[in-house]
Amino acid sequence: MKPENFEIGKVYFEGSFLHPEYPIPEVETWIYVGMNLFEEEVEEENAYFFINPQKYYEDDLKVAIQDESFFEDIDGYYVVNESDLDAIMDIDALAAWLSGLKAAENAGKAF
Repeated sequence: MKPENFEIGKVYFEGSFLHPEYPIPEVETWIYVGMNLFEEEVEEENAYFFINPQKYYEDDLKVAIQDESFFEDIDGYYVVNESDLDAIMDIDALAAWLSGLKAAENAGKAF
């Protein structure tokens, strides 16, 4: 995905394949929170920061989820270097990626 298309607070996805032979998708959901958030960690290329939706909406969710243990193991930031942004998708790209899985090699063995 092109970095200029990211919007802070919007939902994005990372898609990968779980199995080496079958097109079994694994999808992670992230919310974009900004670029190069920590000056001391700036590398040779830009770093794009995403956060787990449960963490992003933690205050909203605490009203509905009384069990504090739900929030204990929530991941923090997910950092993606600019050269790796091709793995990040918006909802339209995710839909196209998922719909193409039936045509992938060995799809008949998975679906």
